[in-house]
Amino acid sequence: MKIKTEPLDYRVALKLLLLNLSLFFLYPAAMAQQAAKPLQPTNFTSFKPGVEWDANDGVNIDCHGGNIIYVDSLKTFFWYGEHRGLPRGAACYSSKDLYNWKNEGVVMEKGDIGTFERPKVIYDAANKRYVMWFHYDGNGTGGGGYTLAEQGVAVSNSPTGPFILKGHSRPNGHESRDIGMYFDPETKKAYIGYAADHTNKTVRIVELSADYLSFTTNDFDVNAHCEGPGILKKGGIFYLLTSQCSGWTPNPGSFYTASAIMGPYQDHGSPFIGDAGNNSFNSQPCYIFKVPGYKDAYIYMGDRWNGGGRPESQHVFLPITITADGKMEIHWLKEWDLSIFTPEAKRPQRR
Repeated sequence: MKIKTEPLDYRVALKLLLLNLSLFFLYPAAMAQQAAKPLQPTNFTSFKPGVEWDANDGVNIDCHGGNIIYVDSLKTFFWYGEHRGLPRGAACYSSKDLYNWKNEGVVMEKGDIGTFERPKVIYDAANKRYVMWFHYDGNGTGGGGYTLAEQGVAVSNSPTGPFILKGHSRPNGHESRDIGMYFDPETKKAYIGYAADHTNKTVRIVELSADYLSFTTNDFDVNAHCEGPGILKKGGIFYLLTSQCSGWTPNPGSFYTASAIMGPYQDHGSPFIGDAGNNSFNSQPCYIFKVPGYKDAYIYMGDRWNGGGRPESQHVFLPITITADGKMEIHWLKEWDLSIFTPEAKRPQRR
């Protein structure tokens, strides 16, 4: 028996086609929205070195080789570092307590810059702007991306960017790769420690101009084959913390002391006490942050690269102790908080 059929009304066919198309385009977007973790505040109350550390976006903090500044007018900490995910460039996170961080996004994209590493930010109070210095290099593999060996500088009117590139060059003609930064609160002068010459033959320290946008000729050779410099000052003594030059592989590290920031420096060996792996607790230094509101509160900031820079590379934050006889010590703590430091006495308010 034949079944009689009627031709499908073209209007019905058009509706079915549009419905299928809408499902085709909306389904992936709906799935992506469902998969994305909602933004929400975290509730951390301590540091756990080497453990995955999520920001408010539910993703491990992708901010490496950088530094932290505190903006008093905003009562906020800002953490800058390499964003190893996409887009590549400088990441920024903000916090009120150093434990819980809000992802502020990429504040400067790498763009056409071949190698963008170790961004360090300082606030220029006189001109009310933020200045970022970083390792600026070319393209290439197998070391070919490290032959330009310059420092780049960028500025922004906001701590959360965008930062605009102002220029790049070698400090006083010296090759430069890993960089660290030190700001002297007493003199308001800023300095960059950098792995210098071919290839990372030594570490040098150069003083920046008063507006922090260029180099002065005050440029000192520490005469130490190392990289990843971090600097602190206590009791009139400068402490320079560095790693050895072993690529992505961690090593023992060393600290040096001097009575003036431009040296001369004396090597004292590794400050990492009880470091069974002889590898700086499986980390590489990137910065030493002095916590405001506490007496002699210094935090070692290190990266656990695990053989290469990745977005999920862990962070190692540990307290630094300067002993009574002037030695730097960094002990491993599985978990710790700021109560380990002594709060500064509050000045009485004037009436």
